[in-house]
Amino acid sequence: MNYWALWLGAMSVPQSDDTFMRDRDLSGWDPLTLLRGLAQGLVGTPGFVDLYAHSLFALLAVNPWLPQAAGPIAAPLRTRAEHLLDSADLSSRSRRELGRVHYVLSENCT
Repeated sequence: MNYWALWLGAMSVPQSDDTFMRDRDLSGWDPLTLLRGLAQGLVGTPGFVDLYAHSLFALLAVNPWLPQAAGPIAAPLRTRAEHLLDSADLSSRSRRELGRVHYVLSENCT
């Protein structure tokens, strides 16, 4: 998540090297900004869909409050996840994780 946070602009502090990527206690990045960036990148492109599905799954697992705070991000992400579940050629792991993302968003967002 740390790498994604830096790459997608959710981390406010620049990093001088790559050691931050292994820091499990790193704080200071905004999960909502990260969710927004991951939601925008979730497309059916082979390889990318697997990476984004896993990253969204992990982000929502670590931040269970995030679906309630997602606001206008939630509905389009839920729709995109549903579309990919119906039409994309997904690995079993990606299908399971993206299915969980869809479920969590469906259960927690209006």
